[in-house]
Amino acid sequence: MIDLRDLTKVFPGTTAPAVDRLNLHVERGEIAVLVGPSGCGKTTTLKMINRLVEPTSGTIRIDGRSIDAVPVHELRRGIGYVIQQIGLFPHRTIRQNMATVPGLLDWDKKRIAQRVDELADLVALDPDMLDRYPSELSGGQRQRVGVARALAADPPVLLMDEPFGAVDPIVRAHLQDELLSLQKRLRKTIALVTHDIDEAIKLGDRVAILSEGGHLEQYGPPADILRDPANAFVADFLGTDRGIKRLSLIPISDLDLETGPVVDRSATHAEAVATALEYGTDWIAVRDGVGVDGWIRIADVPGEGVATVQSEPFQTRLTKDSTLKEALDAIVSSHTSVAAVFDGPELLGMITADAVSREILR
Repeated sequence: MIDLRDLTKVFPGTTAPAVDRLNLHVERGEIAVLVGPSGCGKTTTLKMINRLVEPTSGTIRIDGRSIDAVPVHELRRGIGYVIQQIGLFPHRTIRQNMATVPGLLDWDKKRIAQRVDELADLVALDPDMLDRYPSELSGGQRQRVGVARALAADPPVLLMDEPFGAVDPIVRAHLQDELLSLQKRLRKTIALVTHDIDEAIKLGDRVAILSEGGHLEQYGPPADILRDPANAFVADFLGTDRGIKRLSLIPISDLDLETGPVVDRSATHAEAVATALEYGTDWIAVRDGVGVDGWIRIADVPGEGVATVQSEPFQTRLTKDSTLKEALDAIVSSHTSVAAVFDGPELLGMITADAVSREILR
């Protein structure tokens, strides 16, 4: 869908290229993430794709057609663009911001209004916010509006330049998850720029690691790059914890879960102790009705049994869609030293550190 051939950019007054003979292709419906240190040409490359910056040499094709053959205004209206600063018009309401491109395309008012409502639902934005101004929204909400505006005319290609860099880590993680959820439904072709290797690994179907001067060091699926870095630069950029980073690509659904030390609320003291001994733990999980409501220490179980003891909730409740990295974090941060995996109230099973270790060594 996006094809870059020998793409080079040398800015006036400089001799060293900002981007040097870059060859890159992005398949239809995938997210390609450009990542690297400052000065590696990530944003320059993105701007050349929609001709905010003109290349010095090389070619760019979108869907098989050279971008030079398309009038600039038509090209940009067919490409959604999301930037870190979001770039909402402060004097226009959220509704008006989201309607910007459809308005430029002369859509009728009824169609625009319908599309704005669709987009608000798509990005989980409260309809009551549509008549507010950007200054009245949080950073995360403004970022959702920026994504919605970029999607307004349903462009096949979306360019995202550090889209989540201006929000706090918790909101950033939520926005990343929302982007992945959107992508499952929309299957846009996305080129995304970030300086954060963890974000690149999480979001990218393929990742391009660039070095200073716009040199492409490695391009491929993140699992392949983590498993086999092309050179010392890539290995250094990935960091010493690249084995741990690989865990973020492995869903819990790939593992066989262990039953774990679970007893019914009616269990006797002897049954609780026997279950804990079987699994080598000093605690047991308690099943109450349809689900597991928490865990209790064996030392707290009185002679009359489990029924009277108040259980403690699991600090982290993972699902089968969670990753082994999340499981490992749950293991090391909880008293139980396991990751508990749930489907609603139902406990599906548990993951131990040994299970994670075995998966790393596969």
